[in-house]
Amino acid sequence: MALVTFARYQAITGDIDTPEYLVSARIEYAVELLEDELARPLAAAERTEELWPTRDGRLWPTATPITDSGGYFVDGLALHASLFPAVFDFVGGTTAVTVTYTGGWVERTANPVADNRLPTCIERDLAFAAMALADPTAGSLSGLPAGVTAATVGDVSVTFGPGGAGAASESQVSWSDETLAYRYTRVGSPVGCDLGGWW
Repeated sequence: MALVTFARYQAITGDIDTPEYLVSARIEYAVELLEDELARPLAAAERTEELWPTRDGRLWPTATPITDSGGYFVDGLALHASLFPAVFDFVGGTTAVTVTYTGGWVERTANPVADNRLPTCIERDLAFAAMALADPTAGSLSGLPAGVTAATVGDVSVTFGPGGAGAASESQVSWSDETLAYRYTRVGSPVGCDLGGWW
């Protein structure tokens, strides 16, 4: 199931003219864009990841909230092997641990009491991003390519920003600060980490 339904898209944006198949495709694309921005998957699913334990023995999966820990204890956004993680071999070493778990969000209206319902800020941002994907020239001068920082009419001159020409379909997509606060930050490191001697 999509993270944002057609009915919720209509309620949030007020757009009742766009056909459902177009809205669904745009929401799917908006989810991909936001996953790239947040460096984390959004939808709930079972995943297997190679994770590096931090000094306290915790593992930090990319997809949260965690609903099935695969035998580990859930500690907020982290996993650990026991209430006393110091006794497990992986804590004192520098090797990664392969963990299978279920994490991510589900659509809000079909799961009104779920602990992992999609946050309203993300639902709202995805709906408006899908609407923005419908008209890449909305709010800009029609016909100008995305990424233009200066344009001259006489002898036609166009200057692009440092990133070059942007994708026209993505030029009006933006994310709220609330949503950007869900960006994944890697905890632990496979390079030069010292996980021993913390007790």
